[in-house]
Amino acid sequence: MRPLAQERASGADTRRAGSERIDAVLICSDDALLIELGPLLGERFRTHTVDSPTEIAAALPGARWVGIIDVDSLPDARAAVARLEMQFPRCPLVLIVPRAAEWSAAVARGTAIAAIARQELVGPRLTEALASAESKLRADNEGPALTGAAPPVEKHSGATAGQPGNPARWIAGVAVAGLLLGTGWWALHRHAAPRSAPAGASHPARDTDAASVGGTAAAGPAAVKPQSVLELLSAARVAFRDQKLLLPRSDGEPRGDSALELYAQVISQDPGNDEALDGVRRLFAVGKARIQADLASGKLDDATRLVDLFRDAGVSAEELGGLSASIAAARPRLLALRVQQSIAAGDVKGADQLLGQLTASGADPATVAQLRRTLDAKGIDLQLSALAMQMQAAISAGNLLGPAPEDARTRLASMRALSRTSPITVAAQRTLQAALLARASEALHAGELDDAQRLLTAVTDLGPYGAAGEVRRQLQAAVYAAAHPRPIAAPAVAPAPPPTAPAARVVKAPAAPAYIAARPKGRLSVSYPAGQSAQGYVIVQFSLQPDGSARDVSVVKSTLPAIFSRLASDAVARGRYDTRRLADGQPATARLLLRFQPAPN
Repeated sequence: MRPLAQERASGADTRRAGSERIDAVLICSDDALLIELGPLLGERFRTHTVDSPTEIAAALPGARWVGIIDVDSLPDARAAVARLEMQFPRCPLVLIVPRAAEWSAAVARGTAIAAIARQELVGPRLTEALASAESKLRADNEGPALTGAAPPVEKHSGATAGQPGNPARWIAGVAVAGLLLGTGWWALHRHAAPRSAPAGASHPARDTDAASVGGTAAAGPAAVKPQSVLELLSAARVAFRDQKLLLPRSDGEPRGDSALELYAQVISQDPGNDEALDGVRRLFAVGKARIQADLASGKLDDATRLVDLFRDAGVSAEELGGLSASIAAARPRLLALRVQQSIAAGDVKGADQLLGQLTASGADPATVAQLRRTLDAKGIDLQLSALAMQMQAAISAGNLLGPAPEDARTRLASMRALSRTSPITVAAQRTLQAALLARASEALHAGELDDAQRLLTAVTDLGPYGAAGEVRRQLQAAVYAAAHPRPIAAPAVAPAPPPTAPAARVVKAPAAPAYIAARPKGRLSVSYPAGQSAQGYVIVQFSLQPDGSARDVSVVKSTLPAIFSRLASDAVARGRYDTRRLADGQPATARLLLRFQPAPN
């Protein structure tokens, strides 16, 4: 079955449907049900809402209508329906009931056309009931007019009073009248804009404008004709067909096609329009829930826009005052929450902008100051995290100590300049120390004592690191072993054959020389030679005297050019040394390792 708004009858009904709308009285106090019925009734019905049957006579005196009754809204529903049937016997009634089976007897007696359960409104039953009600009204309209006046009696020559004229002539007159009315209706509506068009939409020029009447086309575009009150009310009813069009869309600026916006335009043209005021009043119950939901979800702009629309539609300042106050109170809290969310997401720029809005909103200065500190700390953390990633990349590339500024140690120095105590900086320091210590251990096992010492020094320069102690002891042992090589034992002398003469003395191998590690009493005066870039060590041997001086100085081993050996020998010869390891105060052979490395740039 087609919707009632699109249904067209034949003959005289077609003319009446095209020119008249059916009044529908809704006896209901449930706003949700009224809003649900709006799109179901469509444009075919002109609705009048009352809370009690006693208000019908004042709303529609002497008129014919279809009654739609929510029985839950009536204190004594069965008695009230019976009284309505007696008071308005020619007005068909449609009952909205909790359970249709309980009202089957009333429908069977003819008290009502149909009893429809609330959950069956969206379906064929309501459509069929409205069609039956409309058919009943149309059938009754073939009798006396709606106002109760007797229909005019057609007079024909040759017919007696009170008797119809020639049937053929009467039928021909009706056909001609129908043809004329149909042609006029087609000419009037051929270029009309859809009645459900949103407010503000432009309409094509009518065929009846001045240019068309004169027979010549007017130059330039036709002027836009504003919608009338009736057109706006019709569009508002159509908007009820889609629940999303009760209120403006929340995805942007209003478009003027919602029921609320259309009613607001009606009120701007006709401030006392009862239908528009009643529609706004009922929409306000839905709008308040929408505004509160927008507040809960942080959509303050949408909530503010909706409050402004209700204000424009005539809702009083007293009713809107609480909502406006709630929006004003929620704005600082929402801005503070958005600042925290932006900080947590790492959007420092966005958080800074929101913080400026929060300050302008008059928020608590202590809250603003705390958020500012949090934002500054987050900014530092982001910089530290970026530097930590760069340091890790340098470690992976093997660039631990140079060349700067791409090496890991320089990156860590930049992090320390921002914050030495940040957990990110501390973790980065531990990571670099572990990498340096691992490299030092590799150099130690490869016999590269100088590199091992340089890397180990870099570890301790960064700060205490417990794991470095064991590698340091291994390095010291390796350096001592290099400075004190074990003498090769002389081969054993084969025993002489048994003498035939008196026994000869056995000659023993000479005792291996002993060395002691020299300990300078002060820093030796030695400097790195200019123009050199090598690094390594020199082992110097000398005779340690009881007075702590050095004699017979010589170089045992050197990994550097000869100039380093001369500098090392001169420095050792001028030095003074600890003599507590001398046995019985006698001179002893001593050795000392001197390390040379260029000064850092």
